[in-house]
Amino acid sequence: MSGDDLPLMTVKVDRDTHRLIGDLAHLTGRTRKAVVRDAMQAYAAWRERQLDEGVEAAASRVAIASVGHSARLVSGELGTVEAERIERSRIGAAKMSPRVRAQMSSGELFELQRDAVTAAFVRLGARPLRMADDPMDYGYPPGDDVIVVEMDRGARFDQLRLAAAAFNVLTFPCSVVTEDWRR
Repeated sequence: MSGDDLPLMTVKVDRDTHRLIGDLAHLTGRTRKAVVRDAMQAYAAWRERQLDEGVEAAASRVAIASVGHSARLVSGELGTVEAERIERSRIGAAKMSPRVRAQMSSGELFELQRDAVTAAFVRLGARPLRMADDPMDYGYPPGDDVIVVEMDRGARFDQLRLAAAAFNVLTFPCSVVTEDWRR
């Protein structure tokens, strides 16, 4: 359906804007409707570029802050307890916009949610170490997300429950393997 087939809708503007639309339509030899439609499309494209640039700038600021925060945490300067780190991770991920989250890789999401994943895995006797660099090393096809864990002594490796716990936190499917399991 083209723009001309749509039902007409009224847009209210102030007197000066109305005059400007009329003048622009007259000078370009187009209808008022075409002038307003083109102006709105141009504005939307411009605003989308601005938002994309803002998202990229925000992501780089978060990455820089994360590195600084991690350094202070390792040095003991921050002195947060495990429960506080888990709560911060949960809150931070909850406030993230869907657009930013969609642009992140599974490895970045894993690092962002590491504390929450660790808390879920500890209850099952495991500690997540990392995302596998090459899933094929563990018998999975390229592109699969695989979390490598270390099991507590005497803990039973329950791959299905660990994968479900990871999914509950990360909201994307992944497989879980032990550190010593190689293809």
